[in-house]
Amino acid sequence: MQSAQDAAAHAAELHKQAIVIDCHSDILIPIADGYVRMGTQVEIPDPKKWQPPFEIAEGSSQGRGWPRDSAFGCIGQYSLPQFRAGGLTAQVCAVFVKDHELERALRRSLEMVWWLHREVEDNDDFELVTTVADIHRIKREGKCGAIMALEGSEALGYDFKFLDLFYKLGVRMAGLAHNRRNYFADGTQYHVHTGGLTDLGKQAVKRMNELGIVVDVGHLNQVGFWETLEIAQAPVVLSHRSPRKYFPLKAEESPFHPAYDVSRGRERLEALAKNGGVFGVFFLVARDVDDVVADIEYVIDLVGPDHVGLGSDLYGLHNAPEGLEDISKVPAITGRMVRRGHSDEVILKVLGGNFVRVFEQVWKG
Repeated sequence: MQSAQDAAAHAAELHKQAIVIDCHSDILIPIADGYVRMGTQVEIPDPKKWQPPFEIAEGSSQGRGWPRDSAFGCIGQYSLPQFRAGGLTAQVCAVFVKDHELERALRRSLEMVWWLHREVEDNDDFELVTTVADIHRIKREGKCGAIMALEGSEALGYDFKFLDLFYKLGVRMAGLAHNRRNYFADGTQYHVHTGGLTDLGKQAVKRMNELGIVVDVGHLNQVGFWETLEIAQAPVVLSHRSPRKYFPLKAEESPFHPAYDVSRGRERLEALAKNGGVFGVFFLVARDVDDVVADIEYVIDLVGPDHVGLGSDLYGLHNAPEGLEDISKVPAITGRMVRRGHSDEVILKVLGGNFVRVFEQVWKG
């Protein structure tokens, strides 16, 4: 049995060797809003200690209690210095349009795409990843990369030429919907009776397979999830969710029941595994590192180690798990898994190997 010191050394070396891929971040939102740049790490106050200026009433529309709420999103949790510190090989960066931006969804999405390309131009050790060869090369060269994803397809309107255009701009992953209904599908709307994919949504899944875009089922409801897996001709990903809370063995075990349909958890995970897909475990609703590792182990126990990875979705320090406050802390997961007796092979799969396998099967080139 390894001593604690030997286990820590082994975990550090294993993490250094690993291809590490995180499958979800909203960092492009504050970048496009002009608040931050990818090359600079921003330090934000500890939410437990921060107090608003005396002239701003806490919780008012002016102060919003930041950083105790989500007003500033994931600022301070993702940046190139933090990617380097966390040993990240590639970070999936979402292009997401908020509700009040839907009337200009295409323009807003293109702003985020433009900014990601600008960040790549301005940082020599940061690249846009569009092929699996890119992943292996930047790992060898000690760089890190971004994988561009559409979180919801509102930017496409109802015209597929825009899907082809976003592919040419570098998009390699896309979800049909977020938490709302659009031309393609229903999302996971609480307390709303939702449907599945529209005819346009079914066509979109087929076109994504043809282009080589990974289909993300992370925000689809039950009906849409099953319909997508019936149509998909390639592995899909579920980029960011808590498996125990959204895919419980019994619906009543989830804190989201009955507002959100969390039934058939085991069946859905088994169907995802049969498809060859990967579940990205997110950090957002976890208490601490051990809670995240417990989610990872839940998927491993049900469907094996080939179908789970990381999908952090950090969004505010007040929501961050203890020990995983930002993306630089990802090595803590490796350390926990080593101490809990997982093999090197399993840990390497969880850290990024499983996502690489999906990309190899879906991406062109």
